[in-house]
Amino acid sequence: MIHNETIDLLLAHSSVRQYQDKPVSQEVVDTILNCAQRAPTSSYLQSYTIIQVEDKEKRAALMEFSGGQKWLVNAPLVLLFCGDLHRDDQLLHPADQNVLHNAELFTVAVSDASLVAQRAFIAAQALGLGGVIVGGVRNETAKMARLFDLPELVFPLYVLCLGYPESVPVQRPRFETRFIHAVDRYPALPDPDALAAYDNEVREYFLKHTSDPNEFGWIARGQHAISSKPRYAVGEYLKEAGFLTKTEPSV
Repeated sequence: MIHNETIDLLLAHSSVRQYQDKPVSQEVVDTILNCAQRAPTSSYLQSYTIIQVEDKEKRAALMEFSGGQKWLVNAPLVLLFCGDLHRDDQLLHPADQNVLHNAELFTVAVSDASLVAQRAFIAAQALGLGGVIVGGVRNETAKMARLFDLPELVFPLYVLCLGYPESVPVQRPRFETRFIHAVDRYPALPDPDALAAYDNEVREYFLKHTSDPNEFGWIARGQHAISSKPRYAVGEYLKEAGFLTKTEPSV
């Protein structure tokens, strides 16, 4: 494998949830935001919005919505990333208004916001910060919208918590590359032996490196994550916010 400063930074990633009591300067924040804005954007629409959360009551609400993730309160820098078609609607005035409410433009907004969030995260890490992305705020999507006065066609996706690391956790194991990559076809699923080995590797990681008392591997953890966080209300919110309501062009 090739190594350089950028590659090593990417390979060293782990989620950081404990931070030093050290503020993030405005210069650092501006640098992170400027780097984030250089992310690719579909059709040059820039269909995203970033909200910096400073208000203590709003941060406390985020922690409540997410099930008690205290880094939403403790992190020196908290950024909320939203998929945003509202700005496009207000500034571009598309001839076919239905297009803003279809699945394609929703996908564009989510993709744009995700690329921007990842760029922000990498820029922050390059500046010595660590962080974690919190999707648990989608437990209460409608409340999130009210909390931040989000207009129609804006979807709160996740929060990026950032700060100077108090400690950096050991990296969690990932799938073998052959299970997520193939040439010209969908990759083969892990065979039973490979899946069992990975499941055990994940189990051993949590037993050795965390205080988690559950002897769960990747399979049990994934099953629990899917079944315990269905978030059916997200779909309802999306339609209330004007997303995914049209499948055909205006006549």
